[in-house]
Amino acid sequence: MLLTKNKKKQIEGVDFNKTYPIIDAVKLLKEKKFVKFDESIEVSINTGIDSKQSDQNVRGSFVPPHGLGKKVEIAVFAQGKAAEEAKSLGVKKVGGEDLVSALQEKIDVDVIIATPDMMAVVSKIAKVLGPKGLMPNPKTGTVTNDVKGTIDNINKGLVAYKNDKAGTIHAALGKISFDENHLSENISSFVEEIKKIKPSGVKGNFINSVFISSTMGFGLKVEV
Repeated sequence: MLLTKNKKKQIEGVDFNKTYPIIDAVKLLKEKKFVKFDESIEVSINTGIDSKQSDQNVRGSFVPPHGLGKKVEIAVFAQGKAAEEAKSLGVKKVGGEDLVSALQEKIDVDVIIATPDMMAVVSKIAKVLGPKGLMPNPKTGTVTNDVKGTIDNINKGLVAYKNDKAGTIHAALGKISFDENHLSENISSFVEEIKKIKPSGVKGNFINSVFISSTMGFGLKVEV
């Protein structure tokens, strides 16, 4: 692979065979930043699960202690009190059949929440929402009667995660402009969260390795 001048300069002096303490890896990514926009910092956790076995797949949600630093657009399928709670928290897209029609025309939200009684309505556009990762799911906390609490968590930076076919779990946990200690704590807290949910069907190591990277940067293996 041909490297650009900026890329060559960026990786100069970086030891890719080293396993870094999380805080040191974060400092290095910040030091080597060369693009003007505020990159995301992503963690990739390589696990020992067999994704073909349904009882070994990992899926859930996590609220980073220091948030994500971005505004999230939310839609809520609810009626009655739950709908009023969502509106009182500033959610503009709240409804039922009317929301189905709106989302069929244009999907301009990042997260969709639904109360359990509204899932029959949501299922009408499951084929539209599913491929985009927007279908509400109890495992990620987006099918719930606690609409207010869920919206609060999303605004704090709720991260929905699941493993891919290779058994790797990816999550963006902040921006490169964040305080290095806050980024480090977001990452370490997420890794600890994943450690706690080792599927019972996994034999041997659950977490094999953890890497962190920036949007336009490189990946660094970190200690866990």
